[in-house]
Amino acid sequence: MQGTMLASMRRRFLLGKVVFGALLLLAAPALCARALEVSVAAVRSEAASVSGLDLALDWPVDAPGGELVLRARRVEVPSLGKSFSDIQWRCPLSLDEQGQWRCAGPVRSAEGRALATVSLSAASLDASLQVGDSRVAYASRAAAPDRPRIALEAVPVAWLKAFLAGLWAEGQWTAGRMSGQVDLWLPEDAPLQARAALDLADVGLETPDGWLAAAGLGGRLELDYVPVGELARVRTRFVARGGEFLAQGLYAQLPATPVELQVELRQQAGGEWRLPAFSLRDGGVLQASGQARIGADGGVADLALDLALGDLAVARDRYLSGFLAPAGFPDLVLAGAAKAHLTLHEGRLQAMSLAMEQVNAVDPRQRFTLAGLQGGLRWTAAGEPVASELGWDNAALFGIGLGSARLGFASAEGQLRLREPVALPVLDGRARLEHLRWQPPGAGKGARFQLGASLEGLDLGSLSQRLGWPAFTGTVGGRIPSARYEDNVLTLDGGLAMQVFGGTVSLSELVMERPFGVAPTLSADVAIDDIDMEPMTGAFGFGAITGRMDGRISGLRMVDWSPVAFDARLGSDPAWKGRRRISQRAVEDISKIGGGGGLMGGLQAQALRLFDDFRYSRLGLACRLRDNVCTMDGVDSAGDGYTIVEGAGLPRIQVVGFRRRVDWPTLVARLVAATEGTAPVID
Repeated sequence: MQGTMLASMRRRFLLGKVVFGALLLLAAPALCARALEVSVAAVRSEAASVSGLDLALDWPVDAPGGELVLRARRVEVPSLGKSFSDIQWRCPLSLDEQGQWRCAGPVRSAEGRALATVSLSAASLDASLQVGDSRVAYASRAAAPDRPRIALEAVPVAWLKAFLAGLWAEGQWTAGRMSGQVDLWLPEDAPLQARAALDLADVGLETPDGWLAAAGLGGRLELDYVPVGELARVRTRFVARGGEFLAQGLYAQLPATPVELQVELRQQAGGEWRLPAFSLRDGGVLQASGQARIGADGGVADLALDLALGDLAVARDRYLSGFLAPAGFPDLVLAGAAKAHLTLHEGRLQAMSLAMEQVNAVDPRQRFTLAGLQGGLRWTAAGEPVASELGWDNAALFGIGLGSARLGFASAEGQLRLREPVALPVLDGRARLEHLRWQPPGAGKGARFQLGASLEGLDLGSLSQRLGWPAFTGTVGGRIPSARYEDNVLTLDGGLAMQVFGGTVSLSELVMERPFGVAPTLSADVAIDDIDMEPMTGAFGFGAITGRMDGRISGLRMVDWSPVAFDARLGSDPAWKGRRRISQRAVEDISKIGGGGGLMGGLQAQALRLFDDFRYSRLGLACRLRDNVCTMDGVDSAGDGYTIVEGAGLPRIQVVGFRRRVDWPTLVARLVAATEGTAPVID
C-alpha cells in the first residue's frame, strides 16, 4: 500500500512537467504562424482529469509576444478533493532573450477566480497558483529533475484535505493555514524521499472516534521522511506556539512560549512502528522523554516514559485539567514539583513510580488539604517487592486537621499495600488506618482501592463546628472494617458504626457513586439505637425531651447530598425505664413539624402556659419520601390524622398531625424553623 502511494505521488509531480512541456511545444509554431487552435475531448491522469479542453494561441507576425487562452468544461483534481467547471485562463505569452517562456494571467471558473503563472525554459520549470493571499508554487530544475520543490504561502488546510487523508485516513483537518516548503526526491529507481518545513497557523483537526482533537495550533513543523528498503523512517520536530489539543484523557492548553516535540519513528514489518526516542520540552514546566512501540492496531505495545513536572501550579492548567476534572477536582490548587516513571510491555503495565517535592494540594471546596507532600510511591507487577514512603507536614479532611504523618508502602505482584497501621491525631482523639491496598486498572477492570480504619474518642463538639452541624457534645467513635473503591463507586463492607449521644448510629449497605465527581449519590440503611434525647434535642436547639430513642432509616438515597428517597421511623424506646418528659417548647416544635397539628385530651391553650413540661407515654414520627413528597405517620392513627405524642398522667397532652402528605421542602423548612426557635406561639 505504501509503495502504491509513493508511486502515485511521484506521478502527480511529474505530470506538471509533462503538461508545461506540452505548452512549450504548442507555443513553438508561433514563430512562423499568427494563430494556433487545439481541441481535446478529454485528458486523464492520476493527478487530474480534464474534459472539453480548448487551447488557442494568437501571436501576430513580428510581435514580441502573443496571447494564450485555455478553456475547459470541467477539471477534476482528486488529490485536492476538488472539481472545477467552466474554466478559462487567459495570459500573455512571451519569450525573453534567455529562452525563458512566461505566461501569467487570471483564471476564472464557476467556483471563483485565481492567478496562474507558468515560467518554462530548458533549464527550469516554475508554476504557481494564487487565490487571494494563498499561493502554491512548483519548481523543478533541469540539473536536478527528480528534486522538485513545492512552496506554500498561507494555504488553507482545506485545499490539502484529500491529499492529507491519503497520508492519514482517520485525520479530519477542520481549519488552519500552512506556509513553507516541501522538498521531494523522486528518483526513477528508488523510493520517494521528502523533507518539509512548514509554519502552521490556527490548525484544527479531529478523529471520528474523538480520540484526538486540536484547535488553534500554531508553530513550526519540520519533517524528514526517508525510506529504508520497503519500510520508512520519519523524524519530526514540532515547535508549538499556542493552541489546544485533546488526546484521550490528556487535555493541553499550550502557551505562546515554545513547546518542542521531537519524535523519531521507524516502521517495522507487520505494520508496527518503533519510536527509538521521543521528547517533549516546555521550559521548566514539563519535561518528558522515552521510547515506545506502536502495534499494528494503533495501540501502545511497549512504553518507557520519564516525566518531570517542575511547576505544578502552571502544569495544572496546561496539562493536568483533563485528568483532574473527571476525577472531581476541576479547581484543585497545586504547587510544588513531581516526577514520574511508567513502563509498559505488550500493553500491560509493568512498573510506575511517583516522587513529590514539597507538593501542596488544596481543594477549593474544602474537602481536603495536603501541605508539604514529600517522598513518593512505587508500584511493580513483578514478584520482587519494592518499598516507598510518603508523608505530609499538614493535612485536613473536610476541615478536620490530621496533622503530620509518614506512611510506609510495599509493592509486589501488582498491588500497593500499607506496610503497617498508622495512627493520626484527630480532634483530641485518634484515627487509625488499619490497612490499605491499591491496584491499577487492568484485566478489564478500573483502579481498585481498599482500606480499613477506626475512630476513637473524636470530640463531637469540634467535629460539629467544622462540619457546620449543630453544637453537639460528647465523643465519636466508629470502625470501617473495609471500604472498597472501584469504577468510581465506594462500597463499605460491614458498614460503619458510631457512638453518639450515649447510643449507636450504624450505617450498612453504604454505597457511594462518584464521591468526588458531579452529582454524587449515596445509598445506605441507618439503624439508631438507644440515643439519649436530652443532649440531642439540646444540640439541635429543639425543645427538651428526656428518654431514649430508637429508629431506622431504610433505603436512604441521596443525590448531590440531598435526600431523594427513604423510609424513616424514629420513636421513643419502649424499653426505657427512666423519666419520660417533654417540654412545652418541644410540644410546640413537634406540633409545627407535624403540619400544624392540634392538642387533644381537654387541655386548653391557656393552661399550657402553666406547665414547663409534661409526661408522655410514647412519641414517634415517620416519613416515607418518594418523588419529593413525605407520607407522614406517627405512633398511632387518630381518625384522619396520626398521633405524634401520646401523653401520660395529668395534665395529659396529645399531639396529632392531620396532613398525611407533605412536600419535602416544606417539611425541611418546618424542621429548620423549629430548631431556630421560631415555632408559633399557642394562645
